[in-house]
Amino acid sequence: MTTNNETRNIKKYPETTVTVNINSPIDKAFNYIAPINLMHILRGNTMIPAIVDTSVKQGWNKAGLQRTVYFADGSTSRESLLTVNAPSSFSYENKHFTSKGLSALLKRLEGEWLFTDMGNHRTKIEWTYRAIPTNFFSRIIVKLVLMKAVKSMLVTSFRFHSL
Repeated sequence: MTTNNETRNIKKYPETTVTVNINSPIDKAFNYIAPINLMHILRGNTMIPAIVDTSVKQGWNKAGLQRTVYFADGSTSRESLLTVNAPSSFSYENKHFTSKGLSALLKRLEGEWLFTDMGNHRTKIEWTYRAIPTNFFSRIIVKLVLMKAVKSMLVTSFRFHSL
């Protein structure tokens, strides 16, 4: 959850967004993406390990739900579903990283999916990750290194999955 000070500075935090336009009605797109199995889309890369399991696999559709995310390197994080506004958006955050590297760099990662009805059964999907660093120095590393790896992972996720 963002504090007032963090909300005022939200644009100062490193973030990346991937946008795709798909041939699908907005409700079908939302209902496919929102409950998707993370192991199918977040396969990791050289900087970020793949997700191999979650403690909640079904019913991930109500703000306030929490689950543990398990990574291929044995580390975990705690994910909370913050908002669900079907069929236009949902948001979540990951924090309490047990990975020494990620816990040194990040207070949390915030994710948001926005769905826009483009008419004619077309939907624009925007997937954003925002990193809330632990301090000024970690912010530099997050911005210059980690967010590039995150963007690569998001792009790869869209390539391997289609509605």
